Amino acid sequence: MKIRIAAIALTLLFTIDAVAHHSEAAFDQDQIISVSGTVKEYLWVNPHVRIYLEISDARGRSDVTVFQGGPPVDMERRVWSRDSVKAGDKLTITYHPRRDKKPGGMLVTATLANGKVLGWQSATMP
Repeated sequence: MKIRIAAIALTLLFTIDAVAHHSEAAFDQDQIISVSGTVKEYLWVNPHVRIYLEISDARGRSDVTVFQGGPPVDMERRVWSRDSVKAGDKLTITYHPRRDKKPGGMLVTATLANGKVLGWQSATMP
């Protein structure tokens, strides 16, 4: 019985830690911004899928900005795959911006050049 209680306690401890790690407090959930660009890199990795998007400004200068998705297993549940996006693809991304005002943010949707919309919403969002 003591072993079972210890196992449950450890499970709860690690679960709480995982939820805290995946907090979305760094992103402004009240804002959604849209931006278009060209995919430089698409990383299908844990703990978060990332899209590196090259975005050009009005003066023609470009910079690469990173957008964070969820864990691959969660993204797969929402129709994403490791082949959903490739370097060179044109995308329009909607995202929640970072609270620290740095470029990038948490991915909401990615719209491919053919009009297909890939959505992602984290478990903690309403």
